[in-house]
Formats: sequence, structure tokens, C-alpha cells
Amino acid sequence: MARTDQSRDKLVATAAALLRRRGYAAMATTDVLRDSGVTSGSLYHHFPGGKEDLALAALDASARRVEQQLADVLARHRTTAAALKHWVNQLATALAADAEDGCPVAPAALEAVHASARLRSAAAAAFERWLDPIARSLRAEGWPAGQARKAALLVLATIEGALLLSRTAGDAEALSAVGRQIDVLLARPSSGTKLR
Repeated sequence: MARTDQSRDKLVATAAALLRRRGYAAMATTDVLRDSGVTSGSLYHHFPGGKEDLALAALDASARRVEQQLADVLARHRTTAAALKHWVNQLATALAADAEDGCPVAPAALEAVHASARLRSAAAAAFERWLDPIARSLRAEGWPAGQARKAALLVLATIEGALLLSRTAGDAEALSAVGRQIDVLLARPSSGTKLR
């Protein structure tokens, strides 16, 4: 049983890496099999729907991993802004080391709009999972629930955009710029001022 789980885990991890680097359309199951060292029989045993089922599992695993990273970094810092600065700096460092790396969900999300309703739904759920810990952290700092969610959405969208720009440019400049501006993005709205 453990060997079966290992095969599944290898397939999911390999698919997640290929999705992150290439997107869904260019994630060939032959590449997943070659890079994971797992047989095609194992792939279709674990993922009877083939590529799409595997991609869904990879998106879910990636979403859970990022959600845990966010929870960990938020728990280690006094403020949401400090935590997100740290997280963005980690992303910038990782991207500077490997410019092909990026968001584990965005490439598939962009393609899924036309390719698969199931993938689009999984990507949307992943982004929602990342919004929640940020919004919870802001609420713990006294932000009203609606404002906390809007601020979390603003920050996550900005970080995702910076990842895309940095990956496209082959450097971490956009991510670094966002890291420097997190305090501005999360400046507490003054009395009567609301995010729309």
C-alpha cells in the first residue's frame, strides 16, 4: 500500500512542477511518467481520467502547500504586512534562483478558462484558499470582515501579477517592488474610508 501511495505522490509532485513551469497544455503525461519514474499503469490506476485528473490532484496539492506556507508565515510574524513582506521576499528569492518557477496555480488557471471547467474551478478554489488566511489575519488585527477580504484580494492579486511580471522578465524586480509596498497596500483605511 505504501508503494502505491509513493507512486501517486511522485506523479502529483512531478505534475505540479510541470504545471508550474509549463502550464496545463504543455504538461504531457509522457513527461510526467519519465520525470517521476512511475509506470503508465500506476498513472491510470490513480488517475483514471488521465491528464485532467492528475492536474486536478496537482493543483490541490499545490494549493494546500501554499496555504500551509501562508499559515506558517502569518503565525511567525506580528502583523499581516510583516508576514506578507517576508513571504514575497521568499518568492522573489526563489524566482531569482529559478526564473522558470512561479505560481503553482496561475499557469493552469489561465489555460483552464478555455480548456476545462474542472480545472478552472480547482484554480479558483486554490486562490480562495490563499485569500482566507490573509483575510483571517487582517480580521485578527481589527479589520472589518468585508474590508479584510477586499484587502486580502488586493494583496493576492498584486502578488500574483508580480509573479507573472517577474517570471516573464526573468528577474524578481516586480516581486521585490511589491514586497516594498505591502505596507501601502495594507494601510488601515481611515475612519469612513472603505475599499470598494
